Amino acid sequence: MSQHTKTNRYIFIIAFAIAALILVNGGFAYWQMHKIKIEFEDVANKDLPLVTQLLPLIDRQFEQTLLIEKLHQQSDGHQGVVIQTLEDSFIRTGKKFDATLATLKEFIVPLMSQGLPETRAEMVRVNALLEQIGREHQQYHDQVIAMIDTIKKGGGKIPEQVIRILNEEEKELRLELTSLRDEVQRFTQQSVIAVDKHESWVIQGVVLFTLFVYSLGTIMLFMMYQVMQHRKKAIDELAYYATHDPLTKLINRRYFFERLEEAINAAKRHQHPLSICVCDLDHFKQINDTLGHQAGDKVLASFGEILSEVKREEDIAGRFGGDEFVLCFPNTHGKDIVSMVERIRATMAEKEFKLADNKRFSVTATFGIAEMDLNSRCQESLFEAADNALYQAKEKGRNAVVLYQG
Repeated sequence: MSQHTKTNRYIFIIAFAIAALILVNGGFAYWQMHKIKIEFEDVANKDLPLVTQLLPLIDRQFEQTLLIEKLHQQSDGHQGVVIQTLEDSFIRTGKKFDATLATLKEFIVPLMSQGLPETRAEMVRVNALLEQIGREHQQYHDQVIAMIDTIKKGGGKIPEQVIRILNEEEKELRLELTSLRDEVQRFTQQSVIAVDKHESWVIQGVVLFTLFVYSLGTIMLFMMYQVMQHRKKAIDELAYYATHDPLTKLINRRYFFERLEEAINAAKRHQHPLSICVCDLDHFKQINDTLGHQAGDKVLASFGEILSEVKREEDIAGRFGGDEFVLCFPNTHGKDIVSMVERIRATMAEKEFKLADNKRFSVTATFGIAEMDLNSRCQESLFEAADNALYQAKEKGRNAVVLYQG
């Protein structure tokens, strides 16, 4: 066999090998990118919506808490007057809770047989927890209805022990819902990290192989650029909704406590002052009941905008749930933020909301301010002081700002 023939054979073998490598690389890259796309869809279209759909359950339970507190605060003479209204509201709120729970379970059931194994396992566990929460809520709901029936039949004021037991059951139920929400958020973040690692490994392998099979470089670089752009957008969005309330655009309860802990540690380390302000919207439940939740959402979103606009860059604003909000003011004495909080209060009180039928309404807010005792080591005492100031502001007739005087 001549040398020329041997050379041609080697060229043919090398060309065939390069073509085979290109096909293998293209097939492998397409297969891995398709898997990454499925992983992103699992996180963005399943895990994240699950977090947002858990929030209405917590809000419904919070509404029932307010109704129980309102019933307990009524004197014997007034209970009979408002008991029917409270019963109707409680039943209506309970039905909304059950409806939201049913919608959430309809969302979860298909996910128990779809997507990645980790997602399916998590959905099975979440469904079991929701079943348990549903049973506990039904038991709690039946107990409250029985208590209301007792009052209606002239049973007199309910013993403090019964109220305490109901309150404890309600707190446990709300804690379970909040813990479930936080756990799903953590699972979402872990899913993002796993997808990110998977994609990084794929990109590194494709880059190295593309450098070897240079004829495919331009196409592969373009594909990687597209994937990276989608990845960055998806991760940024997921990271945002894992730490922020989607309605008000403020940080959520879990992330607020993380930021607050950092601020408290810094204040103690440098012996700087730190103050917080807790606030809620006055008679917000009436807005939901009379004007609808769409109007209520509009009010919440608007109040969140006001907080974001008035606060300083270093201040921290978050939504605790329902119509409860909290602000942290690092390196600031309580007396120095009263004017700022007053500006928030006045801005909200002056704002006018417009409905689809051109009806207009306004909403006020009440604020309680407290300054941290640098000798205290826990957040509870700080929030207790702020809650006391908030209670004093409500005693004054609401739409007020009160600085706690220890």
